[in-house]
This record gives sequence, structure tokens and C-alpha cells, in this order.
Amino acid sequence: MHPIPAQPENPLTDLVSAREACEILKIKVATLYTYVSRGLLHAVTQPGKKASCYQREEVERLRARSDARMGHGPVAATAMRWGQPIVATSITEITPDGPRYRGHLATDLVQHPGQFESVAELLWSGVLPEEGHNWPATPMRANINRALTGMGIEVNPNIRMMRAFAVAAIALGGGTLDEEVRTGSITQYSREILFAFSGCCGLLGPAGRFVAPSGDKSVAEHILKSLGVDAAPELVHAVNAALIVGADHELASPTFAARIAASSGAGLHACVVAALATHTGGLLAGGCDKAEDLMRGLRSAAQLKARVAEAQKSGALLPGFSIQLYPRGDPRARLLIELAKKNARSSRQNELIFQFLEEVETQLGVQPNIEAGLVALCISWRLPRRTASAIWGISRSAGWIAHTLEQRLAGFALRPRGQFQPLFR
Repeated sequence: MHPIPAQPENPLTDLVSAREACEILKIKVATLYTYVSRGLLHAVTQPGKKASCYQREEVERLRARSDARMGHGPVAATAMRWGQPIVATSITEITPDGPRYRGHLATDLVQHPGQFESVAELLWSGVLPEEGHNWPATPMRANINRALTGMGIEVNPNIRMMRAFAVAAIALGGGTLDEEVRTGSITQYSREILFAFSGCCGLLGPAGRFVAPSGDKSVAEHILKSLGVDAAPELVHAVNAALIVGADHELASPTFAARIAASSGAGLHACVVAALATHTGGLLAGGCDKAEDLMRGLRSAAQLKARVAEAQKSGALLPGFSIQLYPRGDPRARLLIELAKKNARSSRQNELIFQFLEEVETQLGVQPNIEAGLVALCISWRLPRRTASAIWGISRSAGWIAHTLEQRLAGFALRPRGQFQPLFR
């Protein structure tokens, strides 16, 4: 039996007591309970303990909203930290039912049109094609395999796919914004980026190298071909579902990074690289990899229960669980886990994963995020390690491109102001 290493406590997502929550919010206990009754805060119950706890992230976000009422300066200071709206966008709205892409619920788009290409075009243009269609695969304008080798991207169990994607994007890029606009190459570049990232999935498959997309196939099929996996219709549907629900999530940190780059006049590839550099962090793709290591490392029911008990005792959240934007649970994760259960091959590992998801929700009172959903889906189909974060990166790239284009049309530079505070008084 292989023990799972303890996950470090994350200061952004740990639990606080009622007293600590009151101190952060600078309110009395009675006001705290009023916030809970109004749905502004959500208590987390822990088995064996009478007192409820609260997510530090949710408490801090509520304080930011309160501080924002004090005036323009405080709004600017707090917005950058805890998610107050700072950029107008017509691309995605986050709702209790999940993200809506230009008015279309992402989970509905999984059923119709059910193909990632159509959803990407919806994000880019605002027009949803009636039927799914494949993009023609054209030869890459750069030698991606040589670029990956030259940058020292090596195949190993802990490969960071966002770094591989960034290398591919840099190899393909290089043109200026004026050249992009003048030549009308935006659509071509956008598709080529997604094809290149799909080919990079060959690093995870038996080829161990970039697999150039070719033929009349969907992006989902190109990904599976690169992974060396048979593109069964049910699996193609599952990969399309993962690509669709993960395509955009409003102004997430990587998306904001892409918009900042776009506002400075950077080219499309540079904007995507800026987003990838941010997405690789431990709270996003890096967290997805941690969730995968945790779930793939489950070897027995006893080990599973011990891991949950450890998290319950320490108060630290497990990677891939509890996003405060969805107090009732992440609808994207729910859809992916349902697909995983529906099509999962019978195996001890799959049984342990589904049991683990239920134990975490029952014992810790937290629900899975999209990261856990992606991992469960990929493991249930026996896809190679790191496929979950790779699919998420490819998926989210469509959204980053959409936000890059929207920010260019906005015509202003994103330049937050600093609030100087001397270290010593």
C-alpha cells in the first residue's frame, strides 16, 4: 500500500471559526448569523463538532464587497483580490447552474451542438453554428517537436503540460498585432493554437512526442489520436463535454492575464502564453495535477477513509474540491462525474474514486470542482496521466482567445493602481 503524502494547507481555502469570521468581517456574532440566513455565507459542519466553520475565501470575499462600498480607492484595492467586477464582458456569465457562454448554458451546449469547435466559435463570434463541424487541419507553420525538444520538455510522470503548450504557442507566434489584423489571420491562428495543443498530447501517449493533427477530425478526436487511444463515440462525446464545460469561466486569473496582455497590444500567441503561465499555478492546472495524484494514489478503502479523516482533522481542503462560486456544487463537475459513472469500465480504481468523491462530500461537507470532475472522467476512461489538465488547458484556450479579441475591441489598457503602504511606520 502506497501512502498518499499529506497536502499542504492552503491559506486561501482553509476554514475559520465563527469568532475568526467575525474578526475578519469586523461584525458581531448576531450579524454573522444574519449573513448565513441570507445566504451570504455558508456554514460548514464537521462531524463530531457542534460549532460550524466557514470558508476563509468566502469570508474574505464578503469583506471585499463590504469594503467596496467605501469609495473608488477601496474598490480598486479590493477588487483585484476578491473578485469584484472590474471588466465588462459579454462572453461568459457565472450562474448557479454553471457558466453561460453568450447566453447559452455550458451544460446545455454539451447536448447541442455537443462539439467543442462550435462552442469555440460561439465564444469568438457570438454566433452558435446550428450543427457541429470539423475544422480543416493544416500543416503547422513551425516545427513543434523541435521546439519542445529544444526547450527541454521531456516525457515524465510529472510533465507540466501548460509549459509544453506555451512552448508550442511561442514557436507558432512572433507576428505583431498589426500583421494579425492586416492579414486577417485571427481565425487561422486561433484554430492552429488548439490543433497544436492537441498534438502536444502526444507527449502523454505511446509516441512520447508531438503528433501533428491531420485529416478530417474534431479537436476531441485529434486529442485522442495523440494520446494513442481509440476514438470510440462515447469517449469522443465525453472529451467534447470536458472541452465545452471548461472553455471559459469569466474573469479567472489566467483570463485576466490574457486581457492585460491584449490591452498592451500583444499578439494573440503572446496573450495565450500569458494565460498559460498563470493557469499553471497550484490553484488551477497545478491543482488539477495534485487532485489527479491524490485520486490515482488511492489503493484501498481504508487508505481512502484515512485521507478524508486527515483532511477533516486538519481543516485543510483537498485539491479539486469546494469552489465558492457554486455554493450548491459545481455543475460542471457534476456533469463530468455523471459521465464518468455512466461509461466507466468496471475496476477497483474507479470504485475507489467514486467512493472517495462521496466520502469527501459526506464527511467534509464540500463538493468537487471541475478539476476533480476532469480527473474522474479521465481515469474512468483509462486515459494517460496528466490528460485531465491537458484537456482543461486546451479547452480554456478557446476562452482566452475570446477574451483577447474582446479586450482589443474595448480599446483601453488595463492598468490597476497600486496602494502604497510603507513597510515601517
